[in-house]
Amino acid sequence: MDIKELKSFCMVAKLASFSKASEAVGLGQPAVSKHVQRLEKELGRALFERGMRPLRLTAAGSNLLRMAEPLVAGLETLSSASPLATFMPVTVGVPHGFIGHVLPEAVRDLRNLIPTARARILSGTKEEVYELVQSGGVDFGVAPDPGPSRNFDFAPLFPSERVLIAPRNHPLAKRAPSSLKDLARYPLILPRWQTETRALLEHEFRRLKVPYDIAVELDSMELLERYVELGVGVAVGLRGAIGTESWMRLTVVSLARFLPSETIGVVSRRALPLSEAATALIARLQAAAQPASPRKPKART
Repeated sequence: MDIKELKSFCMVAKLASFSKASEAVGLGQPAVSKHVQRLEKELGRALFERGMRPLRLTAAGSNLLRMAEPLVAGLETLSSASPLATFMPVTVGVPHGFIGHVLPEAVRDLRNLIPTARARILSGTKEEVYELVQSGGVDFGVAPDPGPSRNFDFAPLFPSERVLIAPRNHPLAKRAPSSLKDLARYPLILPRWQTETRALLEHEFRRLKVPYDIAVELDSMELLERYVELGVGVAVGLRGAIGTESWMRLTVVSLARFLPSETIGVVSRRALPLSEAATALIARLQAAAQPASPRKPKART
């Protein structure tokens, strides 16, 4: 196993193509294929599911990529002329709809710090994000605390309570709800996916034995906020998922008395090194998260 083989493997994994990888590393496709075949022979396992289109890593391939990528990137000159600097993005997993303002600001700052850096954002349910972190499908996740029972490192960024999102002229904007029954009186706008917040809310409605009306289900947090602004209904989400500009257009009311809060942070696998760009992005996330609370208007309680 040598660095040339690992370099070819990493490029094939990133571009999901032997032909594109050969162009990127400046070698013929047969040479790149032989590099990967040697690695597979040495490890005794297939690294790619070659019958899949686009090309996909096997579990062994994902594990090798997580270990080889920082090594290869460290040996490459991180310049605009380096193909790995161009094609090896920092991959981050986030729960559906949980983008907010912190992650985009951190990616912007990363690009200012390392102009050749690239970011890839993957979304899923909270459990799917944890699985991506565990399998090496992402460098790290920005998600709620997975708890001590999982084999993860967790670096807290900020607390995030669950909140009601309503139009500025809505009755619940003028008088905060006394219970979740007050929410059930109005049409609801909820994420289509079964997020933790949606599951908790619907569980409480069933426990209270109150009927509720889901007016719209959406895939986008930004669209969800737009439908709320238009008066189609009210929504419930995590405070940290709400973009900064939304505080000027909508009313955000704390539901901490009725639904549990979360601590959002960086979730990563233990004892696995991160690339320079991934480490820099985490530092940018920590910096972006610090001023988030003071800038927000005080929520109604």
